[in-house]
Amino acid sequence: MSYHFSCELVAATAQTLGFAAGCADFLSTGHVNPLLPAPKSNRIPMMMARRLTTGERMALDCALQLLGDKTQALVYSSHHSELERNHRILTALAQQRDVSPTDFTLSVNNSAPGNLTIMTKRPLTVSAVSASHESFSAALTEAYLMLQDQYEEVLVVDCDGAVPEFYHPHLAANEFTLPFASAYLLRRGSGFEVSIGPANPDMEPDLNLPASLAAWRALRNGAREFTLNLPRQHLHLKLTTAVNWA
Repeated sequence: MSYHFSCELVAATAQTLGFAAGCADFLSTGHVNPLLPAPKSNRIPMMMARRLTTGERMALDCALQLLGDKTQALVYSSHHSELERNHRILTALAQQRDVSPTDFTLSVNNSAPGNLTIMTKRPLTVSAVSASHESFSAALTEAYLMLQDQYEEVLVVDCDGAVPEFYHPHLAANEFTLPFASAYLLRRGSGFEVSIGPANPDMEPDLNLPASLAAWRALRNGAREFTLNLPRQHLHLKLTTAVNWA
């Protein structure tokens, strides 16, 4: 099945390792050095930041950058969800050790957006989705449906934490395994066209970067169109209006 929709992309931002020193290297090369540190945030209270994984901190920081007074809803997407925490829980159980209460409490897919609503004291409508490599496509679709309902401005946050080495043998050889987050603020309108269809069987899936991070890099670099072939879907984005690159 193929479908197409349009809305307005108001602003977008992203983070991954090495962004503490700026994102110029990532914008030019698309490469993420796993030895570089994660950016620090002064937007998240220290006591809460200590409880969060690197991916969660990036997600909340990106969300806080773009969250506006008119934002009414949040769509949170993640390929692996809280895989780091769940791996620690399963390891503790296998070794007959006590499970960390923090890991247990924050081991569900909507824990990061829940923390965001607590921090901001905002009664946002939250939808958490996880659809493997196509999670970003699913999030954009969910956000568009919200915009067609009662919401005028929806924030999409896509993120993942580091994938534990235990799972690496089960991933594609070139699959991205480092923590990242990206956020896209959408409104009713036009200028941001999204087309989603079946994957092209003649093209290898491009998994070097998560879809939302690859799209942010391409559009941030001035591309007006972005195409990505995923294992199950073909994603095409077209931008015809100015965007605030936070």
